[in-house]
Amino acid sequence: MSREVLDPPVQGMSQNRRYRVNVVHEDFGGDKWNGGNKQGRPANKGYEEPDLYGEDDDEEDPAVAQIEENGSGGYKLSFHVSKSFYGGLIGLKGSTKRRIEEETRSEIYIPRQHEESSNVTIKARDRSQVCAALRQIRCLVGSLRRKMRPTHFLAVPLNFGEVQNGFLELKKSIMEAQFPGIDEELFISEICIHITLGVYVLLDDNERKKALEELEFCRSILADLTTPFEMKVKGLEIMNDDPSSARILYGCVEAPELQKFADRCLAHFQTTGFAATDNNERDSIKLHMTVLNNRNRKKANSVGKTPNSFDVRELLKRFGDFDFGSAQCSAVHLCALNSSGTDSFYKISGSLKF
Repeated sequence: MSREVLDPPVQGMSQNRRYRVNVVHEDFGGDKWNGGNKQGRPANKGYEEPDLYGEDDDEEDPAVAQIEENGSGGYKLSFHVSKSFYGGLIGLKGSTKRRIEEETRSEIYIPRQHEESSNVTIKARDRSQVCAALRQIRCLVGSLRRKMRPTHFLAVPLNFGEVQNGFLELKKSIMEAQFPGIDEELFISEICIHITLGVYVLLDDNERKKALEELEFCRSILADLTTPFEMKVKGLEIMNDDPSSARILYGCVEAPELQKFADRCLAHFQTTGFAATDNNERDSIKLHMTVLNNRNRKKANSVGKTPNSFDVRELLKRFGDFDFGSAQCSAVHLCALNSSGTDSFYKISGSLKF
């Protein structure tokens, strides 16, 4: 019987723990897993995470092109990471940072909070080790971002012309009807009515600038579309299936060309890492214009308990086919959530005009 079975190589860990090192046969890529150690015995160095990807798989990351040789014969890379992620990258007492360094045989420098620089620096002997560390950091940052609340959204304003007038007309009719549980606090402001094309997590000026560059890239997907986009807002629907317990009432938007643009933007921003969790889990944007939102009532009544929903059964019977009118879209805006600009619309970080 092989000595490898009777006396397998082991790796000592902390707290007197010892683990067997699984040796992979050469026919199954053993050289790559075993680091070229034909005897299957661990070399005289700590555990190193095997790189199964290769440098070619990292070429899509623009940061890879910035890897440079340093004076000591190794390689280094400095790239931007928002300070909001530093805690997650460092981990409890530096455990996460140490783990990445040990697995990729690299050295990682993360700026302190008071430093002006927001560039994380990776140093390693081999270029592939820098790539491996970069890949792990990107993966961890993406995981942390998915747990964060959205900060920005891509909007098509509807706060003008026929649609805004139709909105005010409907609001007046609903308030005069005095439906039980429907009050003025539920209505979105007529200055803020819009269509949302995407939501994002952008944590500093650098990320907002990068997101605007990605938005400008979306100009290329307009080539076969007819602009400005024609939009028709007609009919009312709810987000859930129970009209007796609705949380959002919205106007239906008919805009085939805008729908194509919205779905293409969604697909593009899913590749940037900026999209919020909700946008990463869908393949199409539901075009709609919010009219009533239960969150508005909760914001207005921050003290005290408020209902979690409202009853729109009678409202839909009377106004379900309401026609808000038509509008044209000649620009989309990257806006900050829960903000207010000079014209009382959301604060606009940048725009794509066409």
